[in-house]
Amino acid sequence: MPHFYFHVFNGTGETRDEEGVDLADLDMAYDRALSGIRSILREELGRGLLDFDGMIRVTDQQGQLLFEVPFDTAVQVRYGDRYR
Repeated sequence: MPHFYFHVFNGTGETRDEEGVDLADLDMAYDRALSGIRSILREELGRGLLDFDGMIRVTDQQGQLLFEVPFDTAVQVRYGDRYR
């Protein structure tokens, strides 16, 4: 089973994932990244802030970048009947 690392880059700097997690495939890793971003944004919202200028970089065991997930792709922002 592949091992993935989820490194967070946001307004507080870089938080490297030193442990990682075994997941079946890239789709599961992408879903976990989205879940992580939503958790971070939930905490920020509790402090009255939403900073979409961040991302999670997912790497493999060798440190190779597999993909990046920007924070603003993890949620839909709706203003009235408009989505952003």
